[in-house]
Amino acid sequence: MATVISVIILFCIVAILPLIEKYMGKLKLPIYIIVGLIMILVAGFREVGADPDSNSYDEAYRNYYSRSSEFTKEPTFIWMSAALNQVTSDVHALFLAYAFLAVVMHFVAFRKLSELWFLPVLVYASFYFEMHEMIQIRTGVLSGLFMLAIKPMAERRWLTALLLILIGTTFHVSGLALLPLLFLTNKPMGKMSKWIWGMVIPIGYIVYFMGMAVTMYIDIPFIGEKLMEYQSGDEKGQGIVNVYAFNYIQLFSILAFYYLLYFYDTVAAHNKYFPLMMKIFAIGTAIYAGFSFFPVVGDRIGYQIKMVNIILYANIYYTLRPKWAGILAVFLVCCVHMYYITIYTFFWT
Repeated sequence: MATVISVIILFCIVAILPLIEKYMGKLKLPIYIIVGLIMILVAGFREVGADPDSNSYDEAYRNYYSRSSEFTKEPTFIWMSAALNQVTSDVHALFLAYAFLAVVMHFVAFRKLSELWFLPVLVYASFYFEMHEMIQIRTGVLSGLFMLAIKPMAERRWLTALLLILIGTTFHVSGLALLPLLFLTNKPMGKMSKWIWGMVIPIGYIVYFMGMAVTMYIDIPFIGEKLMEYQSGDEKGQGIVNVYAFNYIQLFSILAFYYLLYFYDTVAAHNKYFPLMMKIFAIGTAIYAGFSFFPVVGDRIGYQIKMVNIILYANIYYTLRPKWAGILAVFLVCCVHMYYITIYTFFWT
């Protein structure tokens, strides 16, 4: 319960910051850093057992050298566990290490991708912080690297983007699913392009309604094993992977996408990476729906790709006036996500 309370208090504190951002002056950067440090501590010192995965990580951390585990260990997990076990067998050392890497990379990426300081942090604190830094901690580092890769992707520095994503795959193999996104460009959307990208999500639902129960047990070393492992755990009732193509968070994502597409010109004037992130958003939302028959793909990959929502939801701010109305709209979006992730993270049993 202490973990739940700390997360809610953190969210409430962060929710105030966008309202007073313009009065911070030179204190803006120090406050930004302090918020990041608090997030690292909250994630790093959470109670073992407060979330669905921490007990598994505790066992895997202490037995990193063993091949028998509830999940296949990526190389970085083994290296970090081996190094930290020389100091302590307390799994919180591992939680802190992953939280530090993930939160720092996300905070650096926010400054590169948005002129807003604290609205992206608020969106992050309302959903992805809990999902990744407090449950799927390996995915959290991958997500941070993916966010850092968006700017070089938009600037056609593909080698840099490729390197960041490949490093991310050493933290979680699902990073391989991000590689096709390197073919996307940041080219502004014209009228026809908007229509084309607007059709991507409906195509995902066409796949869903067709019931394409395609066999995903691919005999690819490590990757096939990973998919089998997650799917088997889900079928046995372990974990919280549960994809429903019409859950209210997914429906809200669709509404937000078309809302932002309608205000495309307004938002694009404030965010030069907006075209690329909207394309990524559409693909992630379509994958979540289209692969709902195979939850580990729909959930893990769909949400991984939709990481750009952190910046995009914050951009709703630009579509409303006066400014406080824009901040209020983003806050309400965050409240919906905060309720959802709190229930499914800490009251999952």
